[in-house]
Amino acid sequence: MKSSNKKIYMAYYRKLLSLRQHATLLFALLFAVPAHAAALHERQQELEPLFDAPCARYQVPKVLALAIARQESGCHPWILNISGRDVRPRSKEEALRYAQWAMRAGRSFDVGVMQVNSYWIRKHGWPLEQVLDPANNVKIGVWILAQEIRRHGLNWKAVAYYHTPLHRNPERGRQYAQLILGHVKKILGEK
Repeated sequence: MKSSNKKIYMAYYRKLLSLRQHATLLFALLFAVPAHAAALHERQQELEPLFDAPCARYQVPKVLALAIARQESGCHPWILNISGRDVRPRSKEEALRYAQWAMRAGRSFDVGVMQVNSYWIRKHGWPLEQVLDPANNVKIGVWILAQEIRRHGLNWKAVAYYHTPLHRNPERGRQYAQLILGHVKKILGEK
């Protein structure tokens, strides 16, 4: 086979392979996305009662707190984010070990349903075992959101501040608020 023919053949083969890969990916997405959405909805329904009391107590719209939980953790109770990397433990005990390690190492980390940041945990001296409890995590997350709402009003700025102080990264905060708005719309559409 001539060198030029070989190059043409290889380019054609790569393009064909690329088309097959894209078709496979598209097929997987068509079936995986609805399954993921259904699983998220199911986890949300299981956790939803935990939001009633803290949302009423701190006067935070429940739909807003649920939207944040969907964005932050996908309503997974044990998920952590350690220094920007997701960790998905299988149990509360495993999550506790990761959180303790991150705390000892002085890392920034987020934990639980509402992804409560280590800043708050350290500031208030909350035991990690309590912060990992889904009911307590929701109470703390809703309380943090209420602090931002009191400071900025019930608006998207308060939502952005829940995730990212705007003076540090205004664009990231705005993007986060947009994601939360998308979740609010999905939740309202599900009801």
